[in-house]
Amino acid sequence: MNKILFIDSVTTGMSPERCAIYRIGGIFAVDGVEVKRFEIRMRHFPGADIAGRSLDICEESRATLARYPSQEEGFRDFIALLDEQVDRSNPRDKMYISGFNSSRFEYTFIMEWFHRCDNRHFRDYFYVQTYDLMTLTCLYAMEKRPFLPDFKLETAARILGVSCPVEDRYDCISNARTCMDMFRVLALRWGVAELPSSPVTDNVFKNF
Repeated sequence: MNKILFIDSVTTGMSPERCAIYRIGGIFAVDGVEVKRFEIRMRHFPGADIAGRSLDICEESRATLARYPSQEEGFRDFIALLDEQVDRSNPRDKMYISGFNSSRFEYTFIMEWFHRCDNRHFRDYFYVQTYDLMTLTCLYAMEKRPFLPDFKLETAARILGVSCPVEDRYDCISNARTCMDMFRVLALRWGVAELPSSPVTDNVFKNF
């Protein structure tokens, strides 16, 4: 059984150690089929670095951020979602993290989030390897890459013929769905798997 967490996040800066996730959302998929969507919002931990544009990009302010649940509450909700999908006592039951630039960003931020919340079970939930759609699509489009103006999510998705809504570029669930569709295209073209077309699930969790 192949379990993947397609995920996206927004943080207060680029350093996993000094900055905090304040939006995180995604889609749990089992054998290519959506089983649950979620989005968690939370305020930054005390003392976290906050870069100048990090809140502006989501039209947040320190005042609105302060009304969200704490990092600890958000983490408890995240763990509850993981426990629905993975039996961490079973070493054969784990999931992959997948997203756009997820190996350098989401993976490291989530691992640090576990550490900050004094939870040692990160590797009980997740494989070390990630399905990073930035890397995979770049490999697929190797010959086209020098001629592209950038390699943002919408550019990479367009190469694969996947639509990428740009109304809200920081909609975590929407970005996760784009990554899931990109993964499906690559898996099919590379003959890795024929994943079924997955309807959007109405099983959605939000904490705000």
